[in-house]
Amino acid sequence: MGKQLLEMLSHEEQILLLDILFAQQYALELISCELADIENGEKQVDEKRHQQLLHLYDRLLQNI
Repeated sequence: MGKQLLEMLSHEEQILLLDILFAQQYALELISCELADIENGEKQVDEKRHQQLLHLYDRLLQNI
């Protein structure tokens, strides 16, 4: 569902959504929850995606 919705949004809408996520500091919280779900075994992802999420989390955390 997520990918379908993303494809339905215009580029401007995607940028607006990202801007709001960062402005409200939800992006870090969302990534934190995603990592917790992966590490608790509630979600299955490949190792590459897990590492990408960890890296993104660290980058966002450094810029708060």
